[in-house]
Amino acid sequence: MSLTRRKFLKGLAATSAVASVNPLMAAQTKFYDTKKIPHATHFGAFWAEVNSEGKIVKVTPQKSDKHPSVITDAIIDRTYSDTRVKYPCVRKSFLEGKKRPKLRGKEPFVRVSWEKALELVLEKLKETPIENLFNASYGAWGHVGLLHNCNSVAGRFFNTALGGHIGTDGEYSNGAAGKVNASIVGDLEVYSLQTSHEVILENTQVYVLWGADLYKCNQIDFKVANRGNDDYYKKYSKSKIKFITIDPQYTQTAEILNAQWIKIRPNTDVALMLGMMNYLYKSGKYDKKFIEKYTDGFDKFLPYLLGKTDGIDKTPAWAANITGVEEKVITALADTFVKNRTFLAGNWAMQRAHHGEQADWTLMVLASMIGQVGLPGGGFGFSMHYSGGGQAFSGVRLPVGLPQGKNNLDTNIPASRVSEAILNPGKTVKFKGKEITYPKIKLMYVVGASVLGHHPNTNELIKALRTLDTLIVHEPWWTPMAKMADIVLPSTTTLERDDISFGGSYSQDYVYAMKKVIEPYFESRNDYDIFEELAKRIGEREHKKFTGNKTKQQWLEGFYGRSDCPYYMEFADFWKQGFIHFEPPKEAYNFVRHSEFRADPVANKLATESGKIQIYSPKFEKYNLDDFKAHPIWFEPAEWLGNEKLVKKFPFHLVSPHPRYRVHSQLDNTWVRDLYKIQGREPVMINTNDAKKLGITHGEVVEVYNDRGSLLAGAFVTDNIMEGVVSIQEGAWYDPEDVSDSKPRCNAGHVNVLTSSRPTSTMAQATSVNTCLVGIKKLKEVIKPYNSTTPPEIIGA
Repeated sequence: MSLTRRKFLKGLAATSAVASVNPLMAAQTKFYDTKKIPHATHFGAFWAEVNSEGKIVKVTPQKSDKHPSVITDAIIDRTYSDTRVKYPCVRKSFLEGKKRPKLRGKEPFVRVSWEKALELVLEKLKETPIENLFNASYGAWGHVGLLHNCNSVAGRFFNTALGGHIGTDGEYSNGAAGKVNASIVGDLEVYSLQTSHEVILENTQVYVLWGADLYKCNQIDFKVANRGNDDYYKKYSKSKIKFITIDPQYTQTAEILNAQWIKIRPNTDVALMLGMMNYLYKSGKYDKKFIEKYTDGFDKFLPYLLGKTDGIDKTPAWAANITGVEEKVITALADTFVKNRTFLAGNWAMQRAHHGEQADWTLMVLASMIGQVGLPGGGFGFSMHYSGGGQAFSGVRLPVGLPQGKNNLDTNIPASRVSEAILNPGKTVKFKGKEITYPKIKLMYVVGASVLGHHPNTNELIKALRTLDTLIVHEPWWTPMAKMADIVLPSTTTLERDDISFGGSYSQDYVYAMKKVIEPYFESRNDYDIFEELAKRIGEREHKKFTGNKTKQQWLEGFYGRSDCPYYMEFADFWKQGFIHFEPPKEAYNFVRHSEFRADPVANKLATESGKIQIYSPKFEKYNLDDFKAHPIWFEPAEWLGNEKLVKKFPFHLVSPHPRYRVHSQLDNTWVRDLYKIQGREPVMINTNDAKKLGITHGEVVEVYNDRGSLLAGAFVTDNIMEGVVSIQEGAWYDPEDVSDSKPRCNAGHVNVLTSSRPTSTMAQATSVNTCLVGIKKLKEVIKPYNSTTPPEIIGA
C-alpha cells in the first residue's frame, strides 16, 4: 500500500494522541517531529534535521556529496559551541575611552547593547578617512554563499557607503604564482580547468605528485565540496599508472596510490628541476621540436642552465648536493619522464617559500622540455589537489555574487604584508616591477576572517595590531582574532541565513539553496544586516547604494535569474527542492589542458609576450630586480637545511601543510580536534630516528622553537617524514601561555608563531611560510592546560 502525505499526517496525528498518555511514546514523537532543511558549506551539502524546538539534531549529506566526511558532522557542535559570541562586546579600556591598544588580547570585554556597539563603530568609521581604513576581510573561506560572503559584503559596504577602503592585492594561497604564471603561460594555472581524470586514466603512464596531497586537500572546496575525486583515486590505485611522489613527507595520497617516494629537502625543488633539464639537454633527450615551436627564450635561459653566466653548471650532481636526491635518481627520473606519457601534478606549497616565484615557472619549463604539454595525459597541472580538480565541467553559466561597487581609493597591500604595512607607514617597497608606499592604517575591520590564524609570524602581527587606533571584528566565535579586537559584533553562521551557492569549484554541476536552518544564536546578526544598519545611519543615499533598493530575497532571486538556472528550473521550485543539478556534457570528460594551443599555437596563442610559453621574459628583464630575473633561477633560501650555520642552532626544516580535519582554522573549536590532537595540542610529525636522538616518544608534548617564538605540540613519531624535517598543520587556534610576555609560548601548537613574514621576493611580496627552521626539545616543566577555545572574560554577560 502506498503511503500518501494525507495518510502519513493522519497517522502522525493518531500517534500524537496515543503519546499524550504514554510518556515513552511522547519522547519518541518529539524526536521524530523534525523537518529537513537543505544547506551547503565548504564541507559539503546536507539536509539539516531540526526538531520542534528549532534545534539541529542531525545532518544528513545530500546526494551530491559522494563520500561524506566526518568534518560535516562537526557542523552541529560548531553551531552550538561554547565559543560562540553571544552579544556585542567592547574591550574594557576602549569602552572607557582610554583606548590603551597595548592591552588588546589581555583585558576583559564588556557586554554592550547593539545600539551602543553600532554607535561606537559608526563613530570610529566617521572619524577615520578611507585612506586610513583597512578592510582585512580577506578571502571567502568564512562563507560559501553569494550574498552573505564575508569578503564581498564588507567590500560592498566600504565602497558604497564610505567611498572606499585600503584593500588587499593578491592572496596567501598563491601569492607568488599569481604574480608570475600569467606572464609565463597566459593563465594563472593554479585555478584553471584541469585535464580530466578520464583522460589521465586512459593515457597517463607516469603521474608525478610534486608535493601534491590530492586526497586530503580535496576533502573540502572553496565553494561546496562534493568529494567526487575519491572515486577516481580508487580507480587510480587499481590502474597501471606509476605514481611518484616528490615530497619531504609520504602523504596519505602517496599511501593510497602506492607511490614511489623521492625524499627531497624542502625548498630545493627548483634545483632538482634544473638538474633534470641540464641532463635532458646534454643527453639530447629533450623535445627540441616542442621547445622551438611552443616556447620563447630557451636560448637565453640555456647559458644559465649550463653555467656559462654564473660559472655553475646545473648538473644532476650539483642538484644532488642541494636536494639530497642522489644523482642517479635524478637522471633516472628524467629518463622516466621523457620515455613515458608523464603528468606533473604541481602544488601550491612550493611557491609559499622564499623565492617561491621560481617554483611553478621552473616546473613549466621542465614540462616543456619533456614536450608533452597539450597531449592527453601529459603536461602539467597545478590544481589537481584543489576543489575537485580533474572533474568534468558542466559549462553552465552560474549565479554570480554581490557586486562590490567602486572603490575610490587605489591603495592595496600585498596579502602577506599586513604586519609590515601597519608597522611601517610611508615605507616604499618594490612590487610587481613598480614601487608602492604603505599607507597609515588607523582602523582595521575584519569580517569572518582570522588574520591571526593565517598570517605569518604571529608575534610580529600582534605587535602590529597593538599599534592600531581601532580594531573591529565580526565573528560568530571567540577566535584568537576576535579576542584581539576592540569591538566584537556577533555574526550569524551560514546556518542562520538564507543564501545560495554552487559546487564544486571545477565541476560546477550543482547550485544549492542555503536555507536558513535555525534562528540567530543569542543576539547574533547577519553581516549584511549589520552593514545595512550602519549604511542607514550614515544616510539615506548610502543606504540605497548599499542595498541597491533590494531586499535580501530579491538579491538571491536576481543572482539566480541572471544565470542559466531558470532554463532548467524556476527559482520557486529550486528553493523548494534545495538544489539543481547539471550533468556535464560528454566532451567535458575528454578535456585536455592546453590541447588547443598544441594543435595550433598561432590560432590559439597564449596571452603572453610572444604568444608562447615564456621561458625568458623581456618584461621581467626590465624590472631589474636583484631577487627575480627574466628566467627561472635557483636562489638559495634564507632558511633551509643547506645553511650549515643556521642548522647548528635550528636543525629542523618546518613545513606547515593544510590540515586534514579542518578548513584552515575552522572546526578547531569542535569535537573533531579529539580525533587527532595529542594531549590537546596540534601534532608535530617527526622522523623516528630524529625522535630517538632527542629522546622523544610518540604522544608526549614537546616544545618547538626558533628566534620568532615557541609552541607546544604533540610528538607524532613516524617514518613517513624524512629526517631533518618536521611538520605542523596550519590552523590551530593561538593560545598564549603568558600574555604579559612579548613572545609568549603558544600552548596549542599554532604554527605561525614560528613562521617568517619574509616576502618571497620584491616581485610578488608573497608569503614564504614554508621557509622556516626550528629546534625541538623535551619539556622538563609541567605543562599548563590549554585555553585556545576558552572565551575571554566578559563583564556583564
